[in-house]
Amino acid sequence: MKLWKYKDYEEYKKVQIKFTNAKIKSGASWVNPYDIKGLVSYIVDYNPEVSFGLCHGTRRGVEQEEFINTFNSIGWNVTVIGSEISPEVSKEYPHTIEWDFHEVKDEWINSVDFIYSNSLDHSYDPEKALDSWMSCLNEKGLCFIEWNKGDINNREGDPFGATYEEYKEMFSLKYEVVDILENDPGQDTSWGQAQANLQRFYFVIRNLK
Repeated sequence: MKLWKYKDYEEYKKVQIKFTNAKIKSGASWVNPYDIKGLVSYIVDYNPEVSFGLCHGTRRGVEQEEFINTFNSIGWNVTVIGSEISPEVSKEYPHTIEWDFHEVKDEWINSVDFIYSNSLDHSYDPEKALDSWMSCLNEKGLCFIEWNKGDINNREGDPFGATYEEYKEMFSLKYEVVDILENDPGQDTSWGQAQANLQRFYFVIRNLK
C-alpha cells in the first residue's frame, strides 16, 4: 500500500478541492452508468426493502443521479445522497452535500442500505474511511467499493494506492467480502467516455454477523 503524506489536514482538503474543481471544469466523469445499473439489480435482489443510499466522493454527482434514475425506472423511490468535499461543487449539483467522507453524520449510523464509492483512492486514511462507511450500514447494508488498475499508484490528488489483493486484504480484516463483481468493458460506450473500456471490480462488503 502507498499513502501520500500531507503536511496537515488543511493541505489535504485544499489539494482535494483543487483537483476536484479542475476535473469538474474538464467535464471528466469516472462513473460508468452501465455498471451502476448492474449494481442496482444486485441491490434489489439482495434487499427488496432498500430505501436509502450514500455515494462518497461524487464530484458532479453522476453516480447518485444514475442510482436514482435506475431505481425510478423500475418503480422504486430510493433516496440517494452524494458527498463531496468541495463546497463549490456541493452547491451546484443536486442530491450532493459538502462533506468529508472520513466523517459520519449521526443520523447515518446503522441507517444506510447501501454505500457506493469509486473514491477510496482519495482518502488520507483508507481504514478510517472504511470504518466510517461501515458504521453507517444497517443490518442488511452493503458497501460497494470500486477498484481498477489505476488505483495501484498514488499521487498528490489520489493519496491512496493499493493492489487488488491489498484492497481485499484490508476489507477482510474487520468485515466480510461477500462478492467481487467484475464489469464487462465496452458493453455500453454510448456515454462517450474512454473509461467505458476500463476493467473495473466492485468489492461488495458487509459487517460481520
